[in-house]
Amino acid sequence: MKIDETYTKIIKLDDEEKIGYAYFRHTNKYLNYIDLTYLMMQKNPYDFSVLNTTAAKDYINSKTNKIKSDFSGILQEQLFIPAGTNSEIQHLPRYIDIFAHRHNFFEIVCTTKGRCLHKVENKEVIMTQGDITIIPPNVMHYLRAEPDCVTLTIKIRKSTFDSVFSALIRSGSTLSAYFTQTLYSKHYRNSLTFHCGQDAFLPELLLYMFSQQTEKKRHYNHVLDGLLATFFPYLVQNFENTIELASGDNVQNERMMEIESYMRQNYRTATLKSTAQHFYLTPSYLSTTIKKQTGYTFSNIIQRMKMEQAAHLLVDTSMKVEQICENVGYQDSTQFIRTFKKYYGITPHRYRKETVTGKQQTSQPLPAE
Repeated sequence: MKIDETYTKIIKLDDEEKIGYAYFRHTNKYLNYIDLTYLMMQKNPYDFSVLNTTAAKDYINSKTNKIKSDFSGILQEQLFIPAGTNSEIQHLPRYIDIFAHRHNFFEIVCTTKGRCLHKVENKEVIMTQGDITIIPPNVMHYLRAEPDCVTLTIKIRKSTFDSVFSALIRSGSTLSAYFTQTLYSKHYRNSLTFHCGQDAFLPELLLYMFSQQTEKKRHYNHVLDGLLATFFPYLVQNFENTIELASGDNVQNERMMEIESYMRQNYRTATLKSTAQHFYLTPSYLSTTIKKQTGYTFSNIIQRMKMEQAAHLLVDTSMKVEQICENVGYQDSTQFIRTFKKYYGITPHRYRKETVTGKQQTSQPLPAE
């Protein structure tokens, strides 16, 4: 695999960018993405005068309204991430203005060269070489690549963070606390940026991932999952002290973060009553707060933490099921097996067997009570 060829391909303007570049030279403005889709339908996509016609204006208005109507203002992962894969990597087009948007998946913005304008909620920043920003679901953001910019975006299913990166989420790092907030909160509005400078490994890793996706060799999707599983721990290992948390419209308060951290550290024995006592709250107030902030109940979250740890022990250790049952805080192995099967759809024994042979699919979403 020649990643130099991949980089050369990214550097060169593609067909859409060539139209955007021509429009930029003609008007000194970036070409609106919906205008671009109309131009691509014409015999001569470089005839920009057609954008002033009634037909073009009707199309653009209709397309804009359809996006707002169909997706309720939130772009859906099935339109951007192919079936059977957990992620999709793209390069951010130059000379094209893509409207501000929200989406129901994670997006990782990685600038490897030049500058990129990035607006998250109401905060505007300039991303430069080595900046990597994580955008969680439901956060409004806007990207615009400058002409000298090379920025790759990685779109990742929320369920992938929920399962593939469960070990990282349990790690106790700044990134784990952040991911937990984005997974458990309905209203999280913060992005997180690593400033990696001129690190040589990350751009090469990103190009290798992009090459895997482009060439689509056998098992490429599994290779991509493995590379992503390397990408995030590497960020934490080497650049955790550079993390910058952008404050957006975030209703999640510091107390809720403390509560979640306590639950994660004590999930084996924590009860609603004991957790409330720890924070000098009444159980009813704590229960209402957790439900309001996350959309889940206390017992939902505790059960999820136990099941994640059980799945981890089944795959990464040789502990017997009875030992795992006790390790995650269950007194009755029958109840543990029943709960595990309800959560993952199969028994612990079968989960271990199928995961080892590479057949296990991602876990089910957190069940709501």
